[in-house]
Amino acid sequence: MSPFIRLASLLLLLLITMCEAVDLKITNNLENGLVLTIHCKSKNDDLGIHALPIGGTFEFHFEPRFLFPTTQFYCSMDWKGASHYFDVYIYKRDLQQCVSNCWWSVKQAGPCLYNNQSGKYDHCYPWN
Repeated sequence: MSPFIRLASLLLLLLITMCEAVDLKITNNLENGLVLTIHCKSKNDDLGIHALPIGGTFEFHFEPRFLFPTTQFYCSMDWKGASHYFDVYIYKRDLQQCVSNCWWSVKQAGPCLYNNQSGKYDHCYPWN
């Protein structure tokens, strides 16, 4: 085996072992005790419909695709009188922020991402 192929194989093995699973959690923090109904999907997976009471969570785990950085999950989020959707994970946006956990707090104004450094949900986004 040539040195180039040996090095390329070693680098590929290193990249594969670097794939750390991401824990993605969505918590209902809507006002007035509203039930949050979510339906999350990716290009290849449909995670189903879930009704979350106030304070309730929906959680799933996945491994981002490092070699082909296209991992993306999006959710429709509905409650009485409102319907929105949001991309809860986009590889290029969230690679640095969601190293091992990607925790979202959903409010009427939009979802907020947990900041590991501040210990707060202070990365807030508008609805798509």
